[in-house]
Amino acid sequence: MYRPSLKSGVSLLILFLLSIILFIIAQSSHKMIMADYYDEKVEAAKLMSDYLQTIRTELAKQNFTFDPIDDPLKTGLIGIKLSSITTSKGFLSEKQTALNPNLAAVFVQMLHNAKVKPGDYVAVGLTGSNPGTNLALYAALSVMKVKPVIITALSSSSYGANREILTWLDIEHILMNNQLLTFSSSYASLGGKDDMAIGVSDTGIQAMREAMSRNKVPLLLGNSLQENIELRMKAYQEMLPTGKRYRLFVNIGGGLANAGSERNANLIPEGVTRKLAEMEFEQPGVVMLFARKNVPILHIMKTLRLAKRNDLPIAPDKLPKPGTGTVFSSRIHNVVIASICLFLLLAAIITVIIFDRHDRHFMQNLVDIDEEL
Repeated sequence: MYRPSLKSGVSLLILFLLSIILFIIAQSSHKMIMADYYDEKVEAAKLMSDYLQTIRTELAKQNFTFDPIDDPLKTGLIGIKLSSITTSKGFLSEKQTALNPNLAAVFVQMLHNAKVKPGDYVAVGLTGSNPGTNLALYAALSVMKVKPVIITALSSSSYGANREILTWLDIEHILMNNQLLTFSSSYASLGGKDDMAIGVSDTGIQAMREAMSRNKVPLLLGNSLQENIELRMKAYQEMLPTGKRYRLFVNIGGGLANAGSERNANLIPEGVTRKLAEMEFEQPGVVMLFARKNVPILHIMKTLRLAKRNDLPIAPDKLPKPGTGTVFSSRIHNVVIASICLFLLLAAIITVIIFDRHDRHFMQNLVDIDEEL
């Protein structure tokens, strides 16, 4: 009868093979962990997917020409390199990356991180530069039943909502008409340098004024950047019901009235921050003024960075399926299976040791007959 022993090559070989088998089982055993706010995240991603499909359908009805190179997903939300309402250089890959329905789930997480709850009022400052990021925010706000007050800087960087006939206000209008939005921009500014579109041609300024007119959005325009900042703060305050307060200020992009300066826009920490009032800035914009009122700030300057931090694909060739990615769930090792494998291996080793010690003890107690004689 075979008895395991530490001196037996067979026993050691069995232990070796058993350890490999148990290691493979433990290593390959996984389970999925649902992320916090999973249901809301999936709902937001599906809503953003509806936004994209609706915009595509409406533009197709208007015989819109989709660029197969710059806009392979055929969303209509990738603008052109240069137009009369283009104010700065933009990166095509950033605009393409934002056209991912799952980006809406990232905003759900960030809004929860800011402790925003249904019915809360949130001040929002946008530009026309990245329609995909704007849509992701809108989907998250809608699903979480938040009440946003929105002011948009209408001009855009390259490849954003920079077509004169398809500005950000026009995109909002499409969604409103299809009953996918219950809110939209309350005011619009010209954006660009000093939030007055300095350097933009008269044709471009006229095109933006016409976009505001056809979408019935009033213009905010002062005589200087400082005056535009003050006008925005006044507008936000006037649109807030008596007795209410803003629970968050969301800034998407580098709008100068919001950031105060281009340098500030890059210095403001991205994501949710509550300590911005402690930092020094050369020209306080709307972001800093809200921070001084103890309002948390959610600032997103570069969507590419946001996508990389959340494992979202960069400039995908196909529209990602809503509800996929680590923002929704994560695959981790199954600790229970790993623990069982460890227990079995230890039990096998201990068993061999016990048998080995028993055999040694037995041999020591044997009496040699020749010695007795």
